[in-house]
Amino acid sequence: MSNTTESVGIAVGKTGAYGGAATAAVSGLTLSEIGVMVGIVVAVLGLLLGQFWSWRRDRREEREMEARMHHKYGTGWGEP
Repeated sequence: MSNTTESVGIAVGKTGAYGGAATAAVSGLTLSEIGVMVGIVVAVLGLLLGQFWSWRRDRREEREMEARMHHKYGTGWGEP
């Protein structure tokens, strides 16, 4: 029982310490600094999502090309 109680106390203490550190860091920022950070996050997310959607489009176009070639030339169109 005491081991569980100690674990809970440690977890609560760590959470409070990290929360206090985060609050201190954020409260020291100006509005323009927060805006810059949000802009950076949005830019990075936009880059990653753009790459993901391009990858999906490439896969979709490849499947479409395979289907068109099979329809036009039959099943052995890519074999030498």
